[in-house]
Amino acid sequence: MQKVCPCIIVVHSQGGNFGFTAALNAPDKVKALIAVEPSGAPDPAKADAAKLKGVPHLIVWGDFLDKVPVWSKLVVNPTKWGQAIAAAGGKVDTFELPKMGIKGNTHMMMMDRNSDDIARLVNDWIGKQGLAN
Repeated sequence: MQKVCPCIIVVHSQGGNFGFTAALNAPDKVKALIAVEPSGAPDPAKADAAKLKGVPHLIVWGDFLDKVPVWSKLVVNPTKWGQAIAAAGGKVDTFELPKMGIKGNTHMMMMDRNSDDIARLVNDWIGKQGLAN
């Protein structure tokens, strides 16, 4: 990050915790963080979410979270982390695709048939943060 940033961090699944932690360690280098179905996040009781109040976050969830028992547990920490950032005055948006009328997305949504639509939603979010060129 020290060499290539400032940047937008995009993480998926197990990369979630790494991305959140990287942002915590260098918030001045991160323009935004996008987490696609992150399986982990820092514990708000142990990490200072206020460090990231200037870093907009987007968390994207697809279908099947309630149908796969492990995901019912894994969604908890990223949700708590996002709430902690928001409570500290930060911006955290969550795209729950099924609630947005977008259905059929697996954990590997970048490989699903509607992946271009999901990418467009994320790109539009980046634009709304004032980060698009």
